[in-house]
Amino acid sequence: MTRQHPVARALELMPNRPGPEAHPALPSPELDRIHIERLHVHGRHGVFAHERANGQDFYIDAEVWLDTRAAADSDDIVDTLHYGHLMRALYEVALHEPVDLLETLAERLAAVTFAFAGPQAVRITVHKPQAPVKLRFEDVSVSVLRYRPEGPEPTAPRRPTARAVIALGANLGDREAAIRQAMDEIEALPGVWPHRRSRLYETPALTTHGVDDSEPSYLNAVMTVHTDLEPHALLRELLRIEDQHGRVRAERWGSRTLDLDLIEHGGLEFADETLELPHPRAFERAFVLAPWAEIEPTATIPGRGAIAALLTQTTDEVRRYRG
Repeated sequence: MTRQHPVARALELMPNRPGPEAHPALPSPELDRIHIERLHVHGRHGVFAHERANGQDFYIDAEVWLDTRAAADSDDIVDTLHYGHLMRALYEVALHEPVDLLETLAERLAAVTFAFAGPQAVRITVHKPQAPVKLRFEDVSVSVLRYRPEGPEPTAPRRPTARAVIALGANLGDREAAIRQAMDEIEALPGVWPHRRSRLYETPALTTHGVDDSEPSYLNAVMTVHTDLEPHALLRELLRIEDQHGRVRAERWGSRTLDLDLIEHGGLEFADETLELPHPRAFERAFVLAPWAEIEPTATIPGRGAIAALLTQTTDEVRRYRG
């Protein structure tokens, strides 16, 4: 079964255009607002063939009207519009859905905004500073104001149920690009909320025979996310991302374009034929513990203890990657 893009349904259900009379409270008296400015996308929008072929820089502003009182009271991100998720949705549409007109792009971006629960109105402005006009100018933009279509709000937003720790590594190809792209892909998964990312660390290649200096060295990082995916579902997504990056599983601990390990999930302790939590070797690996300690210095591994103390007991070499 083909997996539908998270915003595909929103694009199919373009918002109708009821004016302020359908929303007498908007925008006066004015509700609270979330304002995103100058979201950069290198897109391929335009009526000319060279615009579609070469692309150019676009910038997106989104001004969203909503009621933030529930979130202010609970101090919980699930009670408001997650602007990081909205930015990702806007970015994906502007990057992957080429159109001729800025007006069409702005309309689609408004549609995506209403795929989230909460927004009651949105002003989308799309800037095209490199428009192919042979005159001196700084910018061209199209701005649209849209109100939530009449009808029910989207279903209640998903809420995270656990924090997960994920270790990333690569020693083939463009290691840094692979890890950073994988972080973006993990954070964009449905049912995953971004939390923290470590910096990159470099370590010698570790094989079944120990450290092998003849193999390319690894870049490693650790990220934490919040999720409502159960551990096996999250693991399946990690394996899918590995496959998309050309991971070949010909040899245990062999060189790889990308390695994603689920280290911990909600403090669970269990093992079956496909997954063991916490990861059975994380407690002895400096290339996991060092980046993890950077972003969660007081974290512990169930059954093993504090990662800061565990790190002092490791002997493998790990150093901060300088690029």
